[in-house]
Order: sequence, then structure tokens, then C-alpha cells
Amino acid sequence: MATVLIVGGPAGTGKTTIASLLAESKGCTFVEGDTLHPQANVDKMARGEPLTDEDRWGWLKELSEICSKEAVSKENATHTVVASCSILKKVYREYIVECGLPEVTFKFVFLKSTFEQLMERVANRKNHFMKVDMVKSQYDIMEIPQGEELIANGGSALAVETTDKTPEAILQEVLAALK
Repeated sequence: MATVLIVGGPAGTGKTTIASLLAESKGCTFVEGDTLHPQANVDKMARGEPLTDEDRWGWLKELSEICSKEAVSKENATHTVVASCSILKKVYREYIVECGLPEVTFKFVFLKSTFEQLMERVANRKNHFMKVDMVKSQYDIMEIPQGEELIANGGSALAVETTDKTPEAILQEVLAALK
């Protein structure tokens, strides 16, 4: 079975770090979702303007299609892909599944942290289009997976607290929950 694992959460939760560690641990392809944003989205965020749902649909579709095709590729021995993408709302997670290939299973790892820690992490980042003044807009709209959406309840998502945890501790928690 082909699987796409998408690591998400608001800016500063460690999506790229955890997704790349997860891909490395599984020996599979890693797709950095930020690199798939159209230039108009990057420019908008660089100006401090939050993206709207309309700004995100095309980006989410492209991410889903690229990851799905890579997961089923004959060249992909693991038939697994790990990607980073904010997946802030439940409707975004549902849309990614809808846009993917039917033979691909999607699982979502939603990283969350305190607002203060997110602000601190983003403030300390270098060379990234997402600035500290954008964190609040993401924090305000995020819908942390819960209830039936959680793997423990038969769903496809995990919610992982990252506050004051090392990347290695977070990775181990994710790997244990995905077993």
C-alpha cells in the first residue's frame, strides 16, 4: 500500500525538521511543501499578508498529486513519501486526500505548540518568507485534529505537542504513534 505522511501545523512547529527526520528514518522521499507555493503566495506572505483558502487550493492539490505519484512510482521501493505542509484546517486535509490517487493512503501528523514558542522559533529563523507577524493568523485558524479524525479513533491524523521537546523526542513519539 502506498502511503503519504504529511507533517503539518502552524509556522514554527518544526514541520520541515520533523518531516525530514521522519523521511530519513523511513528511507523514503521527502517533499518540502513550501517549495511548491506559487510565487504569488510567497510574495503575499513576504508582505505579511495571510493566505486565504482560495490562495491555498491549487498549492494543496499540487502537493497531493506530486506526493501520490511519487508514492506509487515503481522507482519508489518504500512506496512511502513524507511531506511538510501546514494542513491548518480539517477541510485542507480532506482536500489533499480527495486530490490524491485512490490507491494512496494519507496520514497526517499535526504538530502543535504554545503561541509563545511559535513566535520565538519563527523570530529566530533566517531566510524564510514566513515572518513572525504571520504566526497569529495561522494560530487563529488552525484546527487541531480531534475525535474521529485521530488515528486512535479510526481516523488518519495524529496531534503531537512539540512545546519544549527536542526534534528527536518528537520523532520518536510520531514513530511510536504510527506503528
